[in-house]
Amino acid sequence: MPSPAERAATQAAYAASVNPAWLETLRQCGLDARPLEAEGAWLRLEDGRRWLDFVAGYGAAALGHRPQALLSGLAEDLFDPAPNLHPLGFSGLAGDLAAALLTLAGFADGKALFASTGAEAVEGALKLARMAGGRRRALSFDGGFHGLTLEATELAGGDFWRQGLPRREDCAVLPWGDLAAAAAELARGDVAAVLLEPVQGSAGARAWRGEDLAELAALCRRHGARLIYDEALSGLGRCGAWFAYQALGAPAPDLLIVAKGLSGGVLPVSALLFRQDIYQAVFARPGCAKIHGSTFGGNRLALSCGLRMLELLRQLDAPARARESGRALRRRWREAGLEGFELEGQGLMLALRAGPAAQDRLGEGAAGLLWLQLLQEGVLTVPAAHDAAALRLLPPLNVAEAELDFFLEACRRAIAALEQEATTS
Repeated sequence: MPSPAERAATQAAYAASVNPAWLETLRQCGLDARPLEAEGAWLRLEDGRRWLDFVAGYGAAALGHRPQALLSGLAEDLFDPAPNLHPLGFSGLAGDLAAALLTLAGFADGKALFASTGAEAVEGALKLARMAGGRRRALSFDGGFHGLTLEATELAGGDFWRQGLPRREDCAVLPWGDLAAAAAELARGDVAAVLLEPVQGSAGARAWRGEDLAELAALCRRHGARLIYDEALSGLGRCGAWFAYQALGAPAPDLLIVAKGLSGGVLPVSALLFRQDIYQAVFARPGCAKIHGSTFGGNRLALSCGLRMLELLRQLDAPARARESGRALRRRWREAGLEGFELEGQGLMLALRAGPAAQDRLGEGAAGLLWLQLLQEGVLTVPAAHDAAALRLLPPLNVAEAELDFFLEACRRAIAALEQEATTS
């Protein structure tokens, strides 16, 4: 364990050269101690504290921290004599991983491109939709989050991310779930793409209805727009099916973003899946076979990581595991009678939301107070950026029953402490 002087020196170097404003925010919340060890769903900090991690790298550590089966395989891959980057060749690993993902998504004749981040895949999806349709405009919905590259920020469903940035005329954010507004925009005939999360992460696990997504898909077909599902977080089993739109009973989109869980929290890897007609309109033209890509997109180590992670998720039967664990946890929450807060979501993409009673007793910041109290009880969650009344919960998909017990007991103690403080103040 580092000495206080060593900790202070490390923090001083970060403040001097990286982001002192962020470090100060962490200090105010008591989060400025670095994790020294991570294993499964647990973090051990340099100041001796131990947390149950229900953020899990914003869902990227889908099998928890340092999954040994994944790391052992990647250790072997490091010494493979094949090049990691070969931009003028092709990769057999890419074919294997693409075929597996397309099968899970139900894209019978689709194609896949690989990148490093979800935001990079989002940008690629918007670019391909525009190139395929010859249109410029893109629509998204309030409460959504698609990364922090420039265009993804313009399509974010919250003004916080756009501070100081002008809204481009070819990007529009609509009220969440407002099909009439979407129909009116699509009827203009100039929309290339509609981008959405079937289950929104930053809005506190807010899910579309399957029938509404079916109607939106029909509107897109009628007006010649491409429908893009951003499943960077909700995909690969987290919502109780391989993809959230399947769990909701919605039709498949034209383009699909896969990220986070595909990496296992180890190496950056993302995928963009898209239909054959888009491939024909963009890549199959003479001289255009390499019209989109990136230097590190589809590198050997990243693809191997994705293949190994997908196999581990299959072995776990991740969709069933998430579905059953999430259902059991929500049932036990109701049975526990923890007043004022509701546990909502799909599978293990969850949110704790402060209801009217909790906000009456604890104030509008009830969710934030619960977040801080849970830190004291040894549980790490994250506030929902687009819903101040909610905390996001993203446990590993292989979370153990004993860890769910620990979470429930911590919540009991945290809510009791908040109630006691409200009564005596």
